[in-house]
Amino acid sequence: MSFLLLIMGASALAWLVRRLAGGRPGLRWAMRWGMGLGFVFTGVDHFVNAQLRYVPMIPDLLAAQALFWVYLTGVAELAGGLALLLPQRLLDRVGLPRLHQLAGLGLAALLVCVVVANVHVAQQGQQVHGLPFGAWYYWVRPLLQPVFVLWALYCSGVWAGFARGAVPADGR
Repeated sequence: MSFLLLIMGASALAWLVRRLAGGRPGLRWAMRWGMGLGFVFTGVDHFVNAQLRYVPMIPDLLAAQALFWVYLTGVAELAGGLALLLPQRLLDRVGLPRLHQLAGLGLAALLVCVVVANVHVAQQGQQVHGLPFGAWYYWVRPLLQPVFVLWALYCSGVWAGFARGAVPADGR
């Protein structure tokens, strides 16, 4: 739920800043910025709080390589988040017109994979350092994963591509 609040707040802030600057922010654009900023934040946090927050979340089956998995997911979150933040004009200019869509697909796949860690925390009755909520919170987190997956697919234009057969050049 904290990630949901983070990306919603970042989306609202991005929309407001663009609006105040005289631009015309679209919902998809604001959501893309919110998700991008959210993943950059959490990606950096994987390196800052690896041992304290993320290593304890790793299931026993992967515990021997826990730090590797934490760093790998941190790199994936940073890469996906930064890719979502790049302007479409720049991507077109350098020959990467579908990078937002690739980032959305990659982040959606990552979100599906990390649900294992969220379920592990809930089953073990663990607390995650920095998220001092009751046990209910850790059972709600895995249920929010589909919301995040759909958000990633929508804001990156993947969902629009399936629905309409094409993605607008500006990603809105």
